Amino acid sequence: MNRHNRLLLLTLPPSHYCERARWALDLSQIPYDEERLAPGFHILRAKRLGASTTSLPLLVFPDGSICQGSDLILDWVGLAGGDPEIEHRFERQTGPLIRHCLYAGLLSDPQSGIRDVLLRVSSSRQSKIGRLAWPILKPMMISGMNARLNVLPDLITKVDKELDWFDKLIVERGDCLVANDFGRADLTAASILAPIARLQNEPIHSISAGIQWPQSLVPSLARWSKRPSLEWVKRIYASKRVC
Repeated sequence: MNRHNRLLLLTLPPSHYCERARWALDLSQIPYDEERLAPGFHILRAKRLGASTTSLPLLVFPDGSICQGSDLILDWVGLAGGDPEIEHRFERQTGPLIRHCLYAGLLSDPQSGIRDVLLRVSSSRQSKIGRLAWPILKPMMISGMNARLNVLPDLITKVDKELDWFDKLIVERGDCLVANDFGRADLTAASILAPIARLQNEPIHSISAGIQWPQSLVPSLARWSKRPSLEWVKRIYASKRVC
């Protein structure tokens, strides 16, 4: 297939929502190219495409039309095995909470390596500019997300509550959340929880390589890793995530 006739997936590399869309396309064996964007540049790219918001992922079709948001991309892919209630909670509550929690720890530690992870993108120009602009970009991200160290204890407590909920759900439903086969709800839960599972599986491992977890997060990450929720994520990725 000609490259210009392929789908183009625009992503922020470490985003668990982008991983959700990436995985859905891979699972359905739909050919696509991925353009990984640096923070800030993704805003310009989305606006140029006429997107309604600047959030990613964003799927660009060969005719220039777009599909924005991991939920709508999964709708387009047509994966079976969905559960609107579970997915809504992961999209609107669990996912934003995990993102907020991790950035509050990572952006507060100058040795965390989060800059290099965010700037491991498709364009070397974006990466170079991003490094030069990091002293400005970092405080903007901290302010925009309220990703400050003082909010971290409360966020950790809230993540614990989300994992309490999902631990119970796994006990009730087993490894497959809907029916008896892997599907949309499973993919959603696994991808959204992936950032706190510290996976060695691809593409997660390559994307997050270089992260040095700050001491503000290490005890919680170690404790969470023993949870049924994250043991489940590891099993799902080992058995179902084929790049």
